[in-house]
Amino acid sequence: MPASDGVDLTYAIGLRPEKAIEYFRSKGYTIGFNWHDVEARAHASAFTVAGVLKLDVLEDVRTSMQKAIENGQTLSQFRRDLSPVLTQKGWLADKAKLVADEDGVLEGKQLTPRRLRTIFETNMQSSYGAGRYAAQMENVEDRPYWTRIAVMDTRTRPAHAALNGLTARYDDPIWQFSYPPDGWGCRCRVRSYSAAQVESKKITLWSSEGNIETVQQAWGPDDTREVQAFRYNGKLYAPDAGFGHNPGQGWLAGLGQRLMDRSATAAPQLAAVAVRETLSEPQLLDAISGDVRRFVDQSLLRDPVGAFRHVGALSTKSLDGLAARGITPSSAVVSITDRAVSDAPGPLWSALPEALRDPVAVLLDEGELISLIRSGDALHAVRLRTATQATGWEASLPDKGRSVSDSELSRLKSLTVLEGSTDGL
Repeated sequence: MPASDGVDLTYAIGLRPEKAIEYFRSKGYTIGFNWHDVEARAHASAFTVAGVLKLDVLEDVRTSMQKAIENGQTLSQFRRDLSPVLTQKGWLADKAKLVADEDGVLEGKQLTPRRLRTIFETNMQSSYGAGRYAAQMENVEDRPYWTRIAVMDTRTRPAHAALNGLTARYDDPIWQFSYPPDGWGCRCRVRSYSAAQVESKKITLWSSEGNIETVQQAWGPDDTREVQAFRYNGKLYAPDAGFGHNPGQGWLAGLGQRLMDRSATAAPQLAAVAVRETLSEPQLLDAISGDVRRFVDQSLLRDPVGAFRHVGALSTKSLDGLAARGITPSSAVVSITDRAVSDAPGPLWSALPEALRDPVAVLLDEGELISLIRSGDALHAVRLRTATQATGWEASLPDKGRSVSDSELSRLKSLTVLEGSTDGL
């Protein structure tokens, strides 16, 4: 039992994690999680959010700069026109101005408010949601029934208010893709109940059986993506784009996918830097690889429906090599589709997020790319071809993903090398 003298939170909050844990334990509290894991996940999440923000700002600046060049604007005109754009999108406070530092780099004073608040609050809610999910899963034997609770104030969206009180078993599929928060600004939470509480409170139990549907959801300005939705009280509900996952199971991977969603429509060079920098975070790379592995498993259990996952991006070196040959792709992002997985099932797919970051070589093959990667001692080829705006470069595995044959390697060595080398292969 906790010590009777209680806990001084003012003191505890200023301690380093390991010292804070020692302090709580000295007061008799049992810490049921590994703070090293929590700290690592928090860092990875913050690192990824920073990548999203950086990419958004740079893309806004790049677009304004391109217009300034095309219209022959001066620097003062560029600053004057860019400030309202950044203010409207929430990057600058209403009265902020752009100034240049001693190196000539533009800086915005009073950066933050509107946009950052939404992103910050959503990420905090997701972190809390992940913690609640873990705690509730540990107690499902005693409290197996989960109820969705909305705040029910003037800020609550009608669709989320309509789900207030939805109660289903913890193992109902609904919680796999609609455990809150499941949208920007969502403040909903889940409360768990025992069988006795459900009976005494006369809570009506609901099941997703026969109520789950697959729908096409808008994803970016010109594309759609297949997502799961469900009917409750006669109304169809789907999580916001990018939120169709349980924060306790795949929030970090979902965050990484959102970064690459943004990157798919960003300037290729910016996208290449943003994706590579963010995937250098080990926790995120592991999360993305695990998510790709689950996607592959699911793709093999059903017919292709057009689903996809991002697995990385071309490097700036490959993009430079393409530009030198007069080729300007619209995207740098690389994705895999459920159809490609079905055509060549195997374990190589889940290795792509890591393998594509450091290929043996990238070759140009009549407008398409061949990325040579290693899996163990074997050499494999991954073919990349441009597709939709949402998917960027779609990956496929020639010869069902088998290792490259001697005859094929001889042909590949004759191709133009954009990155790496085929010497010694």
